[in-house]
Amino acid sequence: MQVKIIMQRENENTIANAISNCLENNAKKAYFFIGNFKETGYKIIEEDLIDIKTKLFFVIGIDKKTTTRSMLDGLLSYTSDVYYFSNNNINEFASNICIFEYTDKVEMYVCTSNMSESGIQTDLSLYTKVEYDLKNNEDKQLYKSQIKELLKIVELEGFNKLDKDGVNKLVEDKEIFSTRQYNHSVMSISELLGKKPQKEESKKELVEEPDDILNREVEIPKVDLSDISIDIDIPEEELQSPKKQEEITIDYKEDELPEQEKEEISKAEDKKQEENIESQEDEEDIPDLDGIDPNETLDINDMLFSKADLKLDITKEKAPKKSSKRKKEVLPEDQDELVKVKKLNLNNVSNLIFELSSKNSKEPDAIRVPNYIKTMIPEFFGLDEAQNEEINGTLYKVKNIDLEIVDAKNNVKLNDKKAKITYKPRQSYLTFKSEKLSNIDYQENDIVRIIKLSEDVYHIEIIDKDMQEYKVWSKLCNQTFRASTKKFGMM
Repeated sequence: MQVKIIMQRENENTIANAISNCLENNAKKAYFFIGNFKETGYKIIEEDLIDIKTKLFFVIGIDKKTTTRSMLDGLLSYTSDVYYFSNNNINEFASNICIFEYTDKVEMYVCTSNMSESGIQTDLSLYTKVEYDLKNNEDKQLYKSQIKELLKIVELEGFNKLDKDGVNKLVEDKEIFSTRQYNHSVMSISELLGKKPQKEESKKELVEEPDDILNREVEIPKVDLSDISIDIDIPEEELQSPKKQEEITIDYKEDELPEQEKEEISKAEDKKQEENIESQEDEEDIPDLDGIDPNETLDINDMLFSKADLKLDITKEKAPKKSSKRKKEVLPEDQDELVKVKKLNLNNVSNLIFELSSKNSKEPDAIRVPNYIKTMIPEFFGLDEAQNEEINGTLYKVKNIDLEIVDAKNNVKLNDKKAKITYKPRQSYLTFKSEKLSNIDYQENDIVRIIKLSEDVYHIEIIDKDMQEYKVWSKLCNQTFRASTKKFGMM
């Protein structure tokens, strides 16, 4: 038995490469005991699970934050031996062990980081590699006893075997991440106090959208008071001379004055009030009530709702109406600031731009494009006219293309008339394959620009991230790949 401690650096001695190499070397069995299995990590190792003869065995922890239905369905499509433990409770399943069993040896990797894209590719971490020589009797017996103990974990309480119905139940019980919307009924305070809840119809009447209120034409109700008779008792002195209310301070008691003085004071007050009324005739309109019969009925409708002499300008108060004429009215100084936006027709896309992953050691002559991009712009790749071709015992869809490759950093231009676009059913990506790509050294996050010149002629330009031109093209990458931080764009 040999034990090695290995340091993973960014894209160097990575756990992802170790797993990929073991599966590529046709291990007989592979055991994964992973407590924190994220979809980003699954997407990386999934590429090596397609069309392999290795018997797979998974024991994983699930939770509602990172575990997705698509990941569980994917695992079940490769093996029926999938067991899970819910990490949504207090006790959690914590482990990160990968075991690969060959005919004559066993490789075991005990990792410290979780199974995510950064955890198995870029994080600085230490992991242990243990090798058993099955030709050695002692190593063979030691390995058998250890794997037997590890497999007993699925018999413990809390571990369950996963199947299709189990995935549905996990979604319904909200044990895993789901975008499904749930309606929660929360009791109001009135309901808690035993009162009857308010009817929904009355609530709807109280709540209205602001836009509806502004744009709706509200008819002002008309009040007709012509048929209503109202008797108002008006004193005679008020009818003879309308007076303006004033505060009059009297320093004497009226009962103590003689009758002659009372009359003189009353005449003086009446004269003063008449002078005040004449001085205010220019400022306010006082109705002339002289000659009104106190027994006559008044027309309140005419008095209250008289017509205005001026028409109010309410154009500014109305909500702006949408009209083609108004859109055309643009001030000259604003013409330079207008931006015309054109809706992208995905059938006419001729440029695909995205940030590259690090160069794959297994396929140095290929550039991979995620399968859902193919589904988004099928006309760009044109695989409907591709031919079926068997490669290494597997059926592929192959489209022969004429490819022009430009290495912008080194100013190198290459042509390959035997390049291909290949796609394997159930594969999560398609590839642009050309032997000329093996001669171009690119790094992670460099930008590739794929241009479709005609139906079977393509142009690929690789832009190094240290070039000035990189800043221009990176601004066009405004969409993010699924389960990744890398971005892409189309034109």
